[in-house]
Amino acid sequence: MDEFEDSYKNAVEAGQRNLKATKLLSNWCFHAEFVRSPGRGMIEAATGLPIGHMGVQCKFSKKNSMYCWLLEDAVYDFYQNNCKGCKERVPVGFPNILDFVGPREKAAEKRKSAREEEERGRKQKQFDRRQERAKLRYELSLGETFVFDLLDELDQENIASDDPRLEQLANLAPETFTRRVIEHLLPAVLNEYLPYSKHAAKALLRAPLEPEEKLLVGVRLISNYEKSSAAIDVVLSHAEKLSRSDLTKVLHRFVSMAIGPPPTMHFGGSTQTSLDAAPIHSLFEKMQVEICAEVDELLSDSDPNNIGAAVEIILATDSDELLLRHARSIFAKLMRRKTLLPGERRDSSVLYYLREAASKCLGRFPEETDKIIQSFLADNNDTGRKEAHGTYDSVLNHRYREKVQIGTAQRIAFRRLLWAAVERPDSMDDAGQFFRHSWDEFAQLAVEHFDDLIGAAATLSEKYDQVDAKHPLVLADNVLDHMERSNKRTAINSLQGALIEWAAVGAKSKGPEGIGQFLELYRKLPDAQTQMRGNMIAHVSKLLTGVESLKLVLSDWYRALMDESTLVRASAVQAWEDVPYDLVKNFPDLFFEAFSVLLMDPYVMVHKSAVHSLRRRSFPEEKRSVIKHGLWNLIVYYSQESKQEDFVVDCIDAFAFLCLSPEERKGKLGELLSGILFCLEGSALYRAVDRLHYGFKTVPGFVKVALKSIQDDYTRSISIDDCASAILSAPHNELQYCVGDIRKAFEALRPFKPEDFVEALLYAAALTKAGNHAAANTCFRELMASIPAEDRNEHWRIEAALVATASEIERAIENGEDFVELIEEWSSLLNELEKENEERAKLRDFPSGFFFED
Repeated sequence: MDEFEDSYKNAVEAGQRNLKATKLLSNWCFHAEFVRSPGRGMIEAATGLPIGHMGVQCKFSKKNSMYCWLLEDAVYDFYQNNCKGCKERVPVGFPNILDFVGPREKAAEKRKSAREEEERGRKQKQFDRRQERAKLRYELSLGETFVFDLLDELDQENIASDDPRLEQLANLAPETFTRRVIEHLLPAVLNEYLPYSKHAAKALLRAPLEPEEKLLVGVRLISNYEKSSAAIDVVLSHAEKLSRSDLTKVLHRFVSMAIGPPPTMHFGGSTQTSLDAAPIHSLFEKMQVEICAEVDELLSDSDPNNIGAAVEIILATDSDELLLRHARSIFAKLMRRKTLLPGERRDSSVLYYLREAASKCLGRFPEETDKIIQSFLADNNDTGRKEAHGTYDSVLNHRYREKVQIGTAQRIAFRRLLWAAVERPDSMDDAGQFFRHSWDEFAQLAVEHFDDLIGAAATLSEKYDQVDAKHPLVLADNVLDHMERSNKRTAINSLQGALIEWAAVGAKSKGPEGIGQFLELYRKLPDAQTQMRGNMIAHVSKLLTGVESLKLVLSDWYRALMDESTLVRASAVQAWEDVPYDLVKNFPDLFFEAFSVLLMDPYVMVHKSAVHSLRRRSFPEEKRSVIKHGLWNLIVYYSQESKQEDFVVDCIDAFAFLCLSPEERKGKLGELLSGILFCLEGSALYRAVDRLHYGFKTVPGFVKVALKSIQDDYTRSISIDDCASAILSAPHNELQYCVGDIRKAFEALRPFKPEDFVEALLYAAALTKAGNHAAANTCFRELMASIPAEDRNEHWRIEAALVATASEIERAIENGEDFVELIEEWSSLLNELEKENEERAKLRDFPSGFFFED
C-alpha cells in the first residue's frame, strides 16, 4: 500500500508539472502541437491531470519529440532539435517554455564547461607524465626504456581495457621490470586511476615484487572487478596478511563473483552470468572468524546497504552455521521491513537477498525456521504475512514437468499455505496463488494431505454461506456492497474448486482406492451443499486414468447430470472438457444422450457450461448428431433481440465446428449464420470475428460481418487485426459484393491520419482483390488530396501516391491501355521515397538529453 501511495503521489506531481508545461507550450508558438499516447489511467481519470507519455510536434518539422513521462523533457528535446533558430515561430504569449528551457540550457552549458575543464586537466596530467618518463629515460637501461615506450602508447583514453601488451612483456622479458620500473609503476597501480593502471597491475603480478607489494597489487585488481586468476591466487595464498579494510574489499568482490546481481539489475533483459563460488569458500575457510565478525557488524547496522551486504556474504559462503546463526535476524528484517527498512521497495536488491536467505533457511532447517516464522506472525501484520507466505511458496517452486524433491520443508510449506489460503480466500498473495492451479509434480503432497484439502474445501463452503449473512446493524445494500459480496463469493468458489482439484490429483495418484475415497465423500455430502457438490463433480474427470476408473465414476456422473440442482448439472457437464482424449471413445451412448438433454435445460448456466465444454472437448463424429438439434435451438433462441448476444457466438462456433460439413458452411446454412452474426453489436460483434475468422473464411457473407466490426467503436478500442485478416482472406466473389461496404469503411477514416495509413492500404488491397482497380485508385486520390502540404507529411504523401499509381497501372493493364508514363511516374516516386528515407535516417532516434544532456 505504501508503494502504491508513493506511485500515486509521483503520478499526481508529474500531472501537475505536465499541466503547467502544456500552458507554457501553448504560449511558446502557435504551431506547436501537444500530442500524447492513447489511453487514460485511473489516476488521470480521478484527478483530471495529464498523466502519461506525451510529446511535441509541428507541421514544419519532420522530427517529432520523443514521448516522455514529463512533458518538459519532450519540450526541451523538441526545442533543441527544431525550435532554435526557427523562422516559422509565431509567439503567443508569456510566460512560455523558456521558464524551464532557459535554466536547463544554462545548467547544460555549465556541465559542458566543467567537462571541458576536466578534459584539459586530464590532458595536462597526461603531458606531465610523459615529460617525467622522458627525463627518467636518461637513467634507464635499454630494456627498461622498452617498458616506458609501451607506457607512452598506453597512456591515452581510447586504449582497450584488455590490451595485453604490457602483461605479455612481463611474461616474455621479466628482467625489464627492474626495481626502478616497479617503483615508477606502483604508485599508478595502487593510488591512481590512469589509463594504464590495470594493465600495469597485471604486469606487476608477473614481476619480482616483494610479497607485501604483490598482495597489495592483487587486492587492487580484485577490488577493481578485474577477472584475474593470478590476483585471486595471490590474495588467497596470503589471506592472513590482509588488513581489515583490504579484507572487506576482497570479501565483497568474492561475494559478487559467487552470487551475481539480482534479476532486476540486468539492464536490457536477462543476462546469463558465470558464477564462481570457489574463491569465497576458500577465503571463508581461512578467515572464518574475521568474516563472521564482519557479518555480525554489518547485520547489526541500520543501513540497508550494510544489511544487504551481510546477507550476500551469508548466501555466498553457503555456511549452515552462519545461516542458522542469523536466521532470526533475517526473518526479523524481512517480516518487519516496513519498520526496519522503510525505504526499500519491491525491486530492492536488499529485499531480494533477504528473501533468498529466508528460502534457504526454510529449505535447510525447516522445523526451526517454521517456528521463527510463526513467532513473527503472532502480531497479524500484513507485511509479515505476505513475506512468510512468499518464503513458504519459494520451497515449492519448480520447473514444469521436472521431478521435485518432497521433504519436510515442502510438507510444512504446503500445510501452512493451505490454511493461510482458507483464512483469506479473497487474498491474492502467494498462499492463494499456489493452490489456484494443481501440479502433478506435487501429487505426493496431495495424497498425504487429502483430508486437509477436503476439510479446507468444506470450510470454504461455510465462508461462502456467511458472505450473504447480513449483520443486524448493517443498513440496506448499495451497489458497492453488492459488488464486494459478489467478488468474495467468486474468490471463495474459485479457491474451493482449486482445492478439490488438488484432492482429485491426489486421489488419482493413489489409484482405485483414492478414487473410491473421493466418490464416497461426494456421496455423503448433504443435498443442500450444492456449492461443494458442484465443485466436486466438476473435477470428477480429473480422476480418470483408464477404462476401470471410468467405470467407477460413471454412475455418480450420470446422477449429477440429472440432479435437481442447476449448479450441480452445470458442473457435471463442465467436467466433460477435462476428459482425456484417448478415453472419449469409451464413453457409452447413454452419456452422450444425457449430455444432449442438457442443451434443452431451462437454465442459461447449464447451456453455457455445455457449449463451453463442447468447444474444449468435442464429441466423437458418430455421436454429434445427438447435439445438432439442441445447438441449433440455442442459436435461434439466443440470437433474438435482448438475449445473450455474446453467448450466441459460442453456440455458432460449436455448431459450425461439430455439426457442419465444409459444403454446408459454404451453402445456405452458412449464409444464415453470417446473417445472424451481422446483426450483432459491440462486444458480441468483436467476439464473432475474433472467434470465427479462421473457420469462416469461405462462409458466404462473413466478410460483411468483418467490415461492420472494423468500423465498430468497441472493436477499434481493442484491435482490428482479426477483421483485417478476415477481409484479406475473403474469396474474390465475396469481396465483389462488398465494394460499397469497403468504400464506406474507407470514408469512415476521415479525417485521414498517418496512423490510419495501414488500414487504408487494407481497403485498397481488398478493392484490388475484388477487381475494382478504379475504386481503389479513387480512394487513394482522395487520400492524397486530403494530406496537408506540410514537411512532416511528405513521407505519407509519397507512399499514398505510390499506392495510387500502382492501382492505376493495374487498371491500365486490365483495360489494355498504355501505362509507360505510369511506370515512369512510379520510378520517380520511388526515387523521391528513397531520398525522403535518407533524410529521415539522419534524424536522431533519441533526444539530445536522453543519455547525456549537452
